[in-house]
Amino acid sequence: MEIIQPETAGFFRQSLQNTMKHCLTVSVAILCLSAFLGIRMAAQEYSAPQVVVSSEKVRYDGKVYYSHVVQERQTLYSICKAYHVTLQEIYDANKTLNLETEGLKKDQILLIPIAKGNEPETEVKETQEKEQKEDSDFFIHRVKWFEDLNSIAKKYGIPKEAIMGINGMTSEKVRRKDEIKIPIHPEKWITLNSEKLALEGSEGETTDSKADSTAMGDSQSEGIFDKLFSKDKQISMTLLLPFNTSKKADVQMMDFYSGVLLATKDLGADGRKIELNVYDAANSAMPVTEERFAESDFVIGPVSNSDIARAVNASKGKTWIVSPLDPRAESIADTIPNVIQAPAPTRAQISDMAKWIRTDLRDSDKLIVITQKGAAVSGYSANVMNELRNFGLNHSDISFNLLEGRQVMDRIARTMTEMGTNRVVIASDSKAFVIEVIRLLYLISSQKKDIVLYCTSKLRTYDEIDVEQLHALRLHASVSYYVDYDSPQVQDFLMKYRALFGTEPSRTAFQGYDLMKFFSSITNEYGKRWDRASSLKGDGMQSEFNLVRTARGGFVNEAVRRIVYNPDYSVTLKR
Repeated sequence: MEIIQPETAGFFRQSLQNTMKHCLTVSVAILCLSAFLGIRMAAQEYSAPQVVVSSEKVRYDGKVYYSHVVQERQTLYSICKAYHVTLQEIYDANKTLNLETEGLKKDQILLIPIAKGNEPETEVKETQEKEQKEDSDFFIHRVKWFEDLNSIAKKYGIPKEAIMGINGMTSEKVRRKDEIKIPIHPEKWITLNSEKLALEGSEGETTDSKADSTAMGDSQSEGIFDKLFSKDKQISMTLLLPFNTSKKADVQMMDFYSGVLLATKDLGADGRKIELNVYDAANSAMPVTEERFAESDFVIGPVSNSDIARAVNASKGKTWIVSPLDPRAESIADTIPNVIQAPAPTRAQISDMAKWIRTDLRDSDKLIVITQKGAAVSGYSANVMNELRNFGLNHSDISFNLLEGRQVMDRIARTMTEMGTNRVVIASDSKAFVIEVIRLLYLISSQKKDIVLYCTSKLRTYDEIDVEQLHALRLHASVSYYVDYDSPQVQDFLMKYRALFGTEPSRTAFQGYDLMKFFSSITNEYGKRWDRASSLKGDGMQSEFNLVRTARGGFVNEAVRRIVYNPDYSVTLKR
């Protein structure tokens, strides 16, 4: 096994990049998750703990380790013995797990130092598609992890109904490693399957009618039973993102997918049964059938407004489409039912910023709003002015253009108060103008003016701004995303992510994890009628959630995080 370098972005994602062409279906349940990270020992009778030396290696902090997943009844002693290392070496390699005080936990991921002279030989196995002739009527195909029934039928140039007929299938769902028959004479099986379905339909008419009446009689209690027994039900999630695997895979989308995979593993460890279906929607492709949409509790993706609208049309309103990354997609959720805007939109950030100012503003303080003279009024600047007005915030206005430069610096300084804090808002989304205003405010702050600058996420995307200036102005930002790396939950996530993928998680990896956990959790809690719940709130590692229904029937996440840039160069998460 090759040592995994950080730049490879993990063995699993690299495999996906090289293999997935059109559609990937991954069915994940408790047993599948156990198989992914190691097979459980039989629980019927006690046997001595067995430790199998892992074949997976990761590079962490400049050193190479085995990545070992703790199984049932394994002990630190048995692990040390199997890997020929000391107890202290395992303690030192896994300091964040506090093994000396808290001990081992099932499914923990340990970093095991590689003892000299103990590198086991790795057997190289080639995975080949099993296609052997069984008799004159069919041959066997073993389903690969990126295949579904449509792609298999297309591969052999036969109708999918023929494959369903010869295998006695009642649905199109296939799973990885299933062995299915491929008919040599497909036309025969299409006819037989049609006759069988017709016969079953006539025989099952009375039973179906009875089932319908029972369902109608129980409709009032359906919500209660959904909530009580939802943990025993499988949650179906679909990921529809532009991976672009036919060319150079999109790194951000692969990071998002990695976060989703880790969330799926954690949900499985909590006893949730998750079915995850993954599709490549690059180049505005729509590889998902109406039936698959209908079977999904949530579809996460696509990303762009046009692709989201296309997915809504293809699903015919039979599932919920989650806009996962772009705050600008709020307009879709405002106008189209069955769309959920996951990132808090700019409007929600501006509203929170105004609310924050109203809370902080004291009698001795002064609120100053700076706008760009002569510039067309943008949606951003109009929204800022409207929200300040809605919260009843009186303010002093300063307007200038870039050509005035340093000439306006004295005017800004004279407008400020000496008695309290000058709370400043820049009502512009012009990058050049915002950068210039921050430079001027930074210079004025050196004149012993007490200044606090308020903003939304947009300002933090301008890399040209010197972060020292933001700390000097004690920036107060209302943002969609922020990761507190001191959080124990984040620390645990980092450890697992590094061990599994051999790299650091990006912002999109955190977002993938948060969205998968949140939407699976509300399905588990409320069942199919989750949208009738009175409160849809949750906490993620990077995002907060507070889903609010729009006039057209969609949902928008209005939860915002508040962060403060302190003069000591630290950043504090306020909420």
